Amino acid sequence: MRHRIGTTRRGLAAAAAVALVTGVALAAGAGTASAQPSSSSPAFDSLTGTSHPDWMASLPDGLGLGALSIPGTHDTLAIHGGLAPWAYEAQEDHGDGAATLDAQLAAGIRAIDIRVRVVNNGTAFAIHHTDVYQNANFDDVLTHAQAFLAAHPGETILMNLHGECDADTAEGGSGTASVGHCADDPASTTTADRIRILQGYLARYPGLFYAPTVTGSSTAAMPQLGQVRGHIVLTTFSGPVGEIYPGYGLTQLTTGNWGSYVENDWTQCDTGTKWSEARTNLAAASADTTGALFTTYLSANCSPFGAGPAAVAGGTWFTTGVNQLALNDLTAGGTQLTRTGVVLMDYPGHALIDAILDRDGVTG
Repeated sequence: MRHRIGTTRRGLAAAAAVALVTGVALAAGAGTASAQPSSSSPAFDSLTGTSHPDWMASLPDGLGLGALSIPGTHDTLAIHGGLAPWAYEAQEDHGDGAATLDAQLAAGIRAIDIRVRVVNNGTAFAIHHTDVYQNANFDDVLTHAQAFLAAHPGETILMNLHGECDADTAEGGSGTASVGHCADDPASTTTADRIRILQGYLARYPGLFYAPTVTGSSTAAMPQLGQVRGHIVLTTFSGPVGEIYPGYGLTQLTTGNWGSYVENDWTQCDTGTKWSEARTNLAAASADTTGALFTTYLSANCSPFGAGPAAVAGGTWFTTGVNQLALNDLTAGGTQLTRTGVVLMDYPGHALIDAILDRDGVTG
């Protein structure tokens, strides 16, 4: 079974080619270049304008995760751009080594999307957006998440973990990295290798993950909030071409008709159409009576010949960004969405985070 993963690899490769043709010479694979947005708004690129470090703590233990409205980030640590920063960067840069994650969690983000490359001769995970290292490692993510949960024990963090490198020979690639395509170390890395590496992290961080989501032999039923406070919930663990690794994650999001709960049309960069698709999934989440956890991506990327992540999320002179369209809807009068499920965003703004949390009865 395969998940659709929102990474425009061919588009990123083309974007890098455009950069070279136009004389932009930046270090491929290194997280040094930046194209952070030059403007912000309540809907876009302004998450530090709000603060919700303990918003889950006041909610009843008996609430299922599917009953919540949960703000999240797509490609959570994509803050560096390699050859084509406008095509790679997707989040506000609040520092390397997962310091950016700290800022997101403090603002109220509780669903994160972690993309990893196998490094150090098959012994560790580094955080990547395709071939660009994001100046953070999986240890950074877990250390920062653990510290946050220790300081805020009423909270939980939902994590989607994805193997990023599709240039591996086991994935049908050449075994050599190129722009828009990373290769693991070694490039012969297999599913079993990624699972082995994750198991090593689980051993080094005992009790950090909600145990039923990381058994390696079975997936977890949808938990109640009281069961997962103080833990990371692994929602999915998937490979470079979207294959789902069995024995990990939540049953509803990894088996059967999981796709009916997820909207991730990541190549739809007409912001009106993208928002219409997202709104349909949000409406399904709002109307659901089964306790299912819906996941809606507001993100898309059509670089280099279309809009990049910031243009889709924040808009241009000629278009309204998806983030603003979402905020308009969530704060409009009349019939409203009562629940959103997980909403994964690029460059979320403070008012958009607040509007999602308003569905949980969280204010301020």
